[in-house]
Amino acid sequence: MYLLKYAAVPALALALAGPAAAASPTGLWPCIQPKVAELAAGQMWAGPPITDAKWRDDQDVAELVPVIAARRTSIEDATTRIEQFAKEAGADKKARLTLLFAGVFEEINALRSRILAGIERYSQHQIDLSQRIKDESLKLAQAKKAASNDADKAKAGEIEQQLLWDTRIYDSRSQAMTAVCESPVILEQRAFAIARAIQNVME
Repeated sequence: MYLLKYAAVPALALALAGPAAAASPTGLWPCIQPKVAELAAGQMWAGPPITDAKWRDDQDVAELVPVIAARRTSIEDATTRIEQFAKEAGADKKARLTLLFAGVFEEINALRSRILAGIERYSQHQIDLSQRIKDESLKLAQAKKAASNDADKAKAGEIEQQLLWDTRIYDSRSQAMTAVCESPVILEQRAFAIARAIQNVME
């Protein structure tokens, strides 16, 4: 009865393990979306250059940047804050708005880079777990074949429970990967939206 109940476990485990072992055609990158290591300001910003912009030297800008860059701040709220900042920016409005974008772009790019690194670590964990599942599947098959007494069956049961647990973890992480892979795209869209909002009030 024991063998019949769980006879399909090794096959299931190996089927689950397959995608992780392949990972992706670009090494550890597991997402359908192409990996872009860093965003380019020129793709979203038509204002003055932001190279070497010392945005932290402007206290108001330095305080506003993390607020509007944060994902918890809606684009609508960020836009309202940008418009208010522009009204109070004074004669150097254009220069200060450029600093504002420079800060937001730097913050979003840095966060995005951390997320990319996290995705690849996540992928490596899946690859490692995939290999463990394969090893456990083979070990379980051998244990079942060799089981000749209650002690052997109990040992096989322990291996089986670990295999079932690992496959559940693998499956759960695989399902979460889709949402994880969307994070860099969402940040890129946010950078574009904020760039547009700032440029709309520059003149």
